[in-house]
Amino acid sequence: MASRLNPNGILRPELMAGSIVVFMEPSSSIEAIAIRLLEIMKNGSSETSAEVFSRNPGALCIGTAPGEWWHGPDEIAAAGLMQFAEFQELGGFEVEVQEIWGFQEGSVGWFASQGLFKIGSLTPFPVRVTGIVHQEGLDWRFVHLQFSEPVQSLEVEKVLGRPMTSAVDDILTLVKDNDLPSQALGSDGTVTIMFTDIEGSTNLLESLGEHRWLELLHWHDGVVRLQTGVFGGVVVKGEGDGFMVAFPAVGSAAACAVAIQRALRPGWNGVTLPIRIGLHCGNASTENGDYFGREVVVAARVSGAAAGGEILVTEAVQQKLGGSIPLDRARTLSLKGLTGDFPAFSLIWE
Repeated sequence: MASRLNPNGILRPELMAGSIVVFMEPSSSIEAIAIRLLEIMKNGSSETSAEVFSRNPGALCIGTAPGEWWHGPDEIAAAGLMQFAEFQELGGFEVEVQEIWGFQEGSVGWFASQGLFKIGSLTPFPVRVTGIVHQEGLDWRFVHLQFSEPVQSLEVEKVLGRPMTSAVDDILTLVKDNDLPSQALGSDGTVTIMFTDIEGSTNLLESLGEHRWLELLHWHDGVVRLQTGVFGGVVVKGEGDGFMVAFPAVGSAAACAVAIQRALRPGWNGVTLPIRIGLHCGNASTENGDYFGREVVVAARVSGAAAGGEILVTEAVQQKLGGSIPLDRARTLSLKGLTGDFPAFSLIWE
């Protein structure tokens, strides 16, 4: 079957001629819908499943225990009624969402979140919730919902005879000697370069002190590396308070930039962290595990021109996005060390 997407992750032009063009893109609306549906579940009643779950026979709810696999609206309603009553006896329950990512394509959306599961006065424990929601009339309902606990599987270790590597830092250490940049080249030989930078980092260091600054930096680095991996990018280098990241598809790079800003927006222990992000795409040379050339310089300069909390993209990125993600009006930049003017666009992500 022929792909509906071009090498840059955008719907092919010949499929844009119809009256409706639908793109998969990050969606704060889906994030809000998922949180609202989870809130309704917290106040469970006999009518809860009808409010939050689709009546489609393909609806599926999966819990953390081996037998918690409920298929179809009748099974889900019966299981929900029983467990909601049991949770109420224990003092009720809620899911405190700490991080969430939502995406949408037309009337279908999907999300992934992690947070704390709280049951009455018991000690909260970590939980991951993923789901698919579908618009039915004026309402959005779950067609798939899964809860899981991020714990080490001892049974898997027994079968394999060893634990599986899962920590992001450990994985990055193990693959650091690979020729990673070549993986970020698109099929047409182009690469999308993203630079990130913490605005006002020197002032933050002085106000926080070295110990707290290093803790904040560790949290920031973990967010950037995690989102880069989720969206198929490669961390080329991380220096101080910034990163250089490469992607084979411009759409993935833009989606990653949005995810990074949203994940960092709440701040760290009451400290806001304004991040500047710049994106540019083109042909760049690779050597000894690094990218170099004019396109890299443009990406770095565009990042430096961005304001804290802004994602600034070049005209080359704007053209390849093809309207799939909203951008503000163009402004003209004069980039240090480069001749001519450069149109740039602020990506609207909030």
